[in-house]
Amino acid sequence: MAKKKITILFDFDGTLAETMMLIHDVFNRLSGVYGYRHLPEEDVEACRHMSIQEFIKHCEIPHWKVPIIAIHARRLMHRDMDQIHPPKGLVDVLTQIHDSGEYIMDILTSNRQKNVLKFLTQHRINWFDDVESTRAILSKKRRVEKYIRQKGLDPSSLYYIGDTTIDVESARHAGAKTIAVSWGLNTTEALARVHPDYLVNEPSQLLDIFPTV
Repeated sequence: MAKKKITILFDFDGTLAETMMLIHDVFNRLSGVYGYRHLPEEDVEACRHMSIQEFIKHCEIPHWKVPIIAIHARRLMHRDMDQIHPPKGLVDVLTQIHDSGEYIMDILTSNRQKNVLKFLTQHRINWFDDVESTRAILSKKRRVEKYIRQKGLDPSSLYYIGDTTIDVESARHAGAKTIAVSWGLNTTEALARVHPDYLVNEPSQLLDIFPTV
């Protein structure tokens, strides 16, 4: 019997793509449209320590507006996706993981599939089997659960890699193993508070979790 491959499910923004400053720019462009607090660039680092709920409160955004803002922001991001790059060293690491033949690698993101595919094409990244999109912002739990059902997976054999406390909490509640990366939206300290199974600060550390030989 062939050995069953491990499935790795990746977040996109902040995890595979350095979109934080683009998101910040789009966020501020929409502040006048939706009437929430403009975020100065010098405040970005402090906001990286916040959970999504804390950030929404800090920027004085009514919860009912969050999905509307997110949909508008995704559309605006498409124009500038050609300016976005992967974190340094990540492509080499994930190429090694893919080329080992031991893993299935997919993406589940709250960004538009169109934006993700544009990024992957630009950087000649072709080792993801599936790119799934969700409009959920405050929790991805149901979408992770749906992915597990669709793929017929044992939740405990799925690893979800993300850069926010929402990613960690959503994947854990769906029964998956959680890997938090500190090069994205949330800081190491913020991520540690939600107790991921693994917390990595450099792409090369992923090879300790997913050996290729």
